[in-house]
Amino acid sequence: MPEVLDANKVDFRSYWRIVRKRWPIIALAAFLGLGTAFIWTYRQPKIYQATCQIVIETMAPQVLKDVKDVVELGTGSYWATKEFYETQYRIIQSTAVMKGVVERLGLQNDPAYAGPPGTKPDVVEIARGLANQVQAKPIKDSRLAQIIVSDQKPERAVAIANTLADTYIDYNLSYKLEGARTATAWLTEQAGDLRKKLEESELKLYEFKKTRNLLAINLDEKMSMSSQNLQQLSSRLSELRVKRLELESTRKLILAARNDMNEKESVPEIQKDTLIQSIRQGYVHLSKEKGDLASRYGEDHPRIKAVQGQIDEIKRQWERSIDQVLASFEKGYRAVVDTQGALERLMDSEKKEAIELSKLDLEYKPLGRKADENAKFYALIASRQKEIDLTGVMKANNVRVLERAVMPSAPVSPKPMQNLGIGLLVGLAAGLGLALLIEALDNTLKTQASVESLLGVPVLGLIPIIGGKQEDKDEPEALRERDLGVYLDPRSLAAECCRSIRTNILFMSPDHPLRTLVVTSPSPQEGKTTTAVNLAVTMAETGGRVLLIDTDLRRPRLHRSFGVPNQVGISTVIVGKSTLDEAIKSTDVPNLDVLPCGPTPPNPSELLHTGRFAQVLAECASRYERVILDSPPCSAVTDPAVLGNVADGVLLVVQAGSTTRDAAAHARRHLASAKARLLGVILNEIDFSNPAYGYQYYYYQNYARYGYGYGNEPEEHKA
Repeated sequence: MPEVLDANKVDFRSYWRIVRKRWPIIALAAFLGLGTAFIWTYRQPKIYQATCQIVIETMAPQVLKDVKDVVELGTGSYWATKEFYETQYRIIQSTAVMKGVVERLGLQNDPAYAGPPGTKPDVVEIARGLANQVQAKPIKDSRLAQIIVSDQKPERAVAIANTLADTYIDYNLSYKLEGARTATAWLTEQAGDLRKKLEESELKLYEFKKTRNLLAINLDEKMSMSSQNLQQLSSRLSELRVKRLELESTRKLILAARNDMNEKESVPEIQKDTLIQSIRQGYVHLSKEKGDLASRYGEDHPRIKAVQGQIDEIKRQWERSIDQVLASFEKGYRAVVDTQGALERLMDSEKKEAIELSKLDLEYKPLGRKADENAKFYALIASRQKEIDLTGVMKANNVRVLERAVMPSAPVSPKPMQNLGIGLLVGLAAGLGLALLIEALDNTLKTQASVESLLGVPVLGLIPIIGGKQEDKDEPEALRERDLGVYLDPRSLAAECCRSIRTNILFMSPDHPLRTLVVTSPSPQEGKTTTAVNLAVTMAETGGRVLLIDTDLRRPRLHRSFGVPNQVGISTVIVGKSTLDEAIKSTDVPNLDVLPCGPTPPNPSELLHTGRFAQVLAECASRYERVILDSPPCSAVTDPAVLGNVADGVLLVVQAGSTTRDAAAHARRHLASAKARLLGVILNEIDFSNPAYGYQYYYYQNYARYGYGYGNEPEEHKA
């Protein structure tokens, strides 16, 4: 999988390398997707579309003013209008409307819709299937709608679209008329009930008036008259009460004047009476005369007594006159008192009558209200019934056809180019996904970064594929071409890569040179022997003597690579059957000797554990500048751990794209447990011609093209 550069950034070049590496899979998936789309497209039937445009108004034309339809189609509210139109689009695609289309066109007899021969066609099922061929779409910012019908036959698509528009219009009108009919039936029923209620209420009101003798008069008017009478009587009674008080006050004044002729306060009745006034004057004159006589003659004088007798007579006349006035006044006062009493009795009678009328009104008003309400309801129902009858006769509709469907010139489906493009894109996506999945499931090591991240040791170098193919490794010529590739072609990219590894090893410990090196691998057949041979060749090129020892005592191969005998070798030297000089063989490579394995012993691990082997290795290190040991793989035996413990360091060869992460990690732990010094990793079998291995290998390609012309060098250089 692509390597993550940091927490928030992905190296997209890694994806591109995966694409270039797995391009056959992606290409195959794209081809399959394209082929599948091609086959699917040309097996699909041709579909034609016919479009009919209709106008849907929110309400029908208002022919009669103030006459409303029973069915209110829309309102002025935006959301209510939106819901109205969405409802209409669903009505167009409803089973009820589709059923009308099926019956009008006789689609139940059409073989394309009727089903298999011998079966009875179901109109409802055909209508439901037909609804899947129909779309009702609004035209933006308008009251127009499109009825789109898809069918395999263009003429049938046109017929269905136009018939659907007509059927929808008729359905909409019938819906309104049905509403009017339902409302009419309901209003007729309600009118009958209200008529009965009105008659019953009017009859009860009549019986009430008849029982109370109110047929000739109006109760409200009578109550009003009674109220007016009470007001008049109350006003008149108040006047009489005031007048009575006035009369009582006058009577007191008259009585006071009778007792005292000198009373100055007098009433009009006394002041207007001439006789009384003359008596008063006579009394005043005699009183004055008496006073004069008394001043001259004394109280007992006869003249005074005579005058006193006249005065007494005048008093008697005065009292008789006042009594006459008082008697006359008493008649008027009594008349007022009698009138007041009569008015009070009359007022009590009017009050009683008003109370009785109020009681009657409590019973009369509910009956009157009930009769009035029934009369109003009946009038309203009758009026609305007439309006609905008018709207049913008018048959005004809010839907009309704007443009009828015409014959389509070309099918709308399938779309070959679009389908092929989609198939190609789907194939590419599937191929890319499969490539990424394969890459994710690939547990092998392929890049320098992955090796260093897993094992925690540096990668000392990269070695390309050397010599023939892996399956030809047992052929002598192929074996020699691969193992001695650096010697046979010193200007090759492989030779340069081995020199780079040699340089890295030499510079790892310049103060204490590494004299004995063990070359091993996690698993068999990962190129450790080829790497050991070519590394030994490149070290021998520096002029120092190099010894290559075959310590793979189970499957030795160095003697075959160099073409030397294998009767004696490291195994015979350890057991003392031969000397080191007898076992070491010279090779065609200058400064490079080889110590073959010799006869394979039955106990290789025990043989390598002996002190004799350590002595032999020390003697070899004293004779040669570099000693390289070709050991078995780590996963098979413990020999590499034993050798790594006595050598200066271990080189682990990992085959790119073959060695698994688990095997490499196991080898690393195995060497660490034996306290072997792992110097680094050599990444083997790199295909530098494949860009999938990443940008880190471009240096080697460019270097080969610039410096040596890898694969294109002249013949004299090859010689």
